[in-house]
Amino acid sequence: MPALTYRHVRDTAGEVRILGLVEVRGPHGRAVLTGTRQRSIVAVLALRAGTPVSVDRLVDVLWGENPPRTAVRSLHSHVARVRQALANCGLPGALRTEPGGYRLDAAVDAQTFDRTRDLGLWRGEPLTGTELFGWGLAEVDRLREQHVAALEAFWGERLDRPDAVEELERLVAAHPARERLVGLLMKALHLGGRHAEALAVFRRLRSRLADELGTDPGPDLVALHTAILRRDPSLYSARPAQLPARAGHFTGRAAEFAALADLPPIVVVSGIAGVGKTTFAVELARRVADRFPDGQVFLDLQRLTPEQALTEVLHSLGVPADRVPADAAALYRTLLHGKRMLILLDDVRRARDVLPLVPGDQGNLLLVTSRDTLSALGTRHAVHTVGLGLLSESESRDLLAGILGEDRVRAEPGAAAELVVRCGRLPLALRIAAARLTVRPGRRIADLVRELTRNDPLDVLSVDGDDRTIRTVFASAHRTLSPQAARLFRVLGEHPGASFPADFADALGPGLDELVASHLVEEVGGGRYGLHDLIRLFARQSGDIGDGVRRLLDRYLTVAHAAGQVLNPRHDLVTRQGSDDLPFGADRAEVLTYLDTERDNFLRVILLAARAGQHRETWQLAYLLTGYFEARGNWAARVEQCELAVQAARALGDRRAEAEMLRGQGIALQMTSRIPEAMVVQRQALALVRAAGDPRGEARLHNNIGNAHSELREFHLALESYRAATDVHTAAGDEVGAALARRNLGYTYVRMGRPELATEPLSAALATFRARRNQRLEAATLMTLGNASRRLGDLGPALRDFGDALRISREIADHRFEADALTGLGLTQLALGDPAAARDGLTAALEVCEALGDVHRQAVILLHLAEAALTLGDLTGTRARLEAALAARTQAPDEFELAGVHRTLADLEGRCGRWTAAARHLAQAITLFLSCRRS
Repeated sequence: MPALTYRHVRDTAGEVRILGLVEVRGPHGRAVLTGTRQRSIVAVLALRAGTPVSVDRLVDVLWGENPPRTAVRSLHSHVARVRQALANCGLPGALRTEPGGYRLDAAVDAQTFDRTRDLGLWRGEPLTGTELFGWGLAEVDRLREQHVAALEAFWGERLDRPDAVEELERLVAAHPARERLVGLLMKALHLGGRHAEALAVFRRLRSRLADELGTDPGPDLVALHTAILRRDPSLYSARPAQLPARAGHFTGRAAEFAALADLPPIVVVSGIAGVGKTTFAVELARRVADRFPDGQVFLDLQRLTPEQALTEVLHSLGVPADRVPADAAALYRTLLHGKRMLILLDDVRRARDVLPLVPGDQGNLLLVTSRDTLSALGTRHAVHTVGLGLLSESESRDLLAGILGEDRVRAEPGAAAELVVRCGRLPLALRIAAARLTVRPGRRIADLVRELTRNDPLDVLSVDGDDRTIRTVFASAHRTLSPQAARLFRVLGEHPGASFPADFADALGPGLDELVASHLVEEVGGGRYGLHDLIRLFARQSGDIGDGVRRLLDRYLTVAHAAGQVLNPRHDLVTRQGSDDLPFGADRAEVLTYLDTERDNFLRVILLAARAGQHRETWQLAYLLTGYFEARGNWAARVEQCELAVQAARALGDRRAEAEMLRGQGIALQMTSRIPEAMVVQRQALALVRAAGDPRGEARLHNNIGNAHSELREFHLALESYRAATDVHTAAGDEVGAALARRNLGYTYVRMGRPELATEPLSAALATFRARRNQRLEAATLMTLGNASRRLGDLGPALRDFGDALRISREIADHRFEADALTGLGLTQLALGDPAAARDGLTAALEVCEALGDVHRQAVILLHLAEAALTLGDLTGTRARLEAALAARTQAPDEFELAGVHRTLADLEGRCGRWTAAARHLAQAITLFLSCRRS
């Protein structure tokens, strides 16, 4: 192997070189120095460059103790020639005459070496080509010592280099008694596996010292010799300082840092891609680095196998790459034993990649970042996991302000807040967005928000020249997924809801646990899961979806059909095969509880189906939810569902489905007090079923139209519709349908003030529902019977019927009927002269209706609560309830009910002595009552 050469390239206007052959290089080339004397003058002036050197000292160093009589004159002559040579090479004025001497103003390689210890400056023996005496010779020795010391420092950090032994042998040959060099050669031989040769080097030095000086090697070299004899692992020692630089403008995470105050020995930082795991870990490591004086190691495990990682860390600890033993993990633990080192493993994929790098004792810190939770690591070691979530809104804003400047963010507070939303409070997205604004200081934050709104955010959130974009970060996490998990991830990306239950994902195939462990899917609580908005967008772009949307819709159809079979089997227009993996059983309350959690998702899924052109799935999903809305209300959402379903049925040309969904839309419109609109769509549906020859559908629509007439207080038209429904149902042999028409007939008799006529049809309907074990319609009929009895003054039977209706409603978890039963009980107790009990029952009914979002019923109950408060003499409570009822009637108009509010307000104002206000409210009440009668 050739001798080591130290290469050094300099680009300077002029330099004097004395670390080798003395020479001067200027802008015009090399100065022509003639003879030893001229080079010597340049050398000694360069040794004191920038400082005047007296003529006497120059004579001493150039001629020694016995200078000739002409020495001074000769010096002046040589100086003049040197000055001309310097001027010729482009350095005029470099050599100056000073009082009593001369000064050289120039860059000197020896002075540069003093500052940098750059071995590349050395070209050979210092001051070659000169003849010096006295202090000049001492300077030569000083430079030689500096050179050797620098070589020792250089090779002390590079003992693992392949040429280390050869170069150190050459240096030891030149300096055989220099113990530091000998020790380095011994270490290099030992690390290279040449233990016997290392010991032989020691023996040669010991013999030389004994023979020449009568001494022994120093204690440090003796200790090294002993360590080599024992093959001591401590010989592999280094103090790495490999931590990356801190991220700029670090923000937040105070709680996470506080939880790590005691620094457990193993910390795993996990979270979704782009949440700032590495940034947090580096910040933590920098904050505590002084607690680990033996060094800090940083390894990127995304690009390394566990074996390669072990080799890298051992190499950083001083072990040559070609000397890593078979049991590298054992050597690793040995080297860290008794030490205080920080090992940061970034972007770990699997727990098994970490296991070989766990230190053997508690004095070290193993800090790991991973998209996976690495739960398997906790089965073997005590692990403290830091789950990084999204930044808060204020932390996100602070991060933007830190990068962009507080003034810029304060100037556009609304746009800054919207940018936080568009970036999903994801630190990487916020940093990229801020970087894009930073490179264009004149660009407004609102401009970037518009760009994110109009274009693909995954494309917008990137910066030229930086390959770490949101898309690439997500892609790196996606690449590690199994094929099953990747397919599930793609399908879940199509889910339109904010979250979904575990059973939904499990029904689509395996992989949910893997997605959660990779933080591509997050558990949001209550057994539900979701995707970050940007991850959802990435999922939709991550491959060909194939039948993914159809599979998603099919799962919701399966659940909706099974739920409908429990809630109301009469809705049988859609048939499907059963399923064994349902999230509920046959218990009605269990089904309703499940659908309550998925209600918003069903609407979004119906919207998804409509937008995807899946018309059959659109109307079928809406149809199968009929029983749920009958039990729970939330009719405003039902209106939107049915509108989409009607459009889908029309697109398919399915008249029967169109009629059924028009009927459902009419019911929903009626329940939201949009009675005229309800009447229009119900008549459209009636025309369709008549044209299709569907008597059962016609009967149902007569029932619904009758209900609309009844709500409009068009009682004679309502009675005609119910009689028509009864006749058609009876002719078709539909006993339940006929009984329902009779129940509605009785209900209308009660509303029109003829409760005595209601008892017969209601009793007949009740008998049918009980025989058919239809609890829902049984409860509805009992409530109407209770109202009839209350109107007739039979308050005992009324309490019994309302009590039975309440019990059944709660058994079947029908909250709408529960509210109606509680209202009936409250009114009966008010009639019995117990307004306090009435108030309690009505308050409970109001709470149920508020949960249902049924504004019409809320307004009715508020009026009754006002009546109870007025009876109790609570005038303030009465006014508050009546004002709330008035406000509710703006959302659910009903002139008859509004008239009752004004009538009670008139009573209240009269009791307060405000006769003018009382007269005004009474006049409004009369006007509204008359309007209802005219209509």
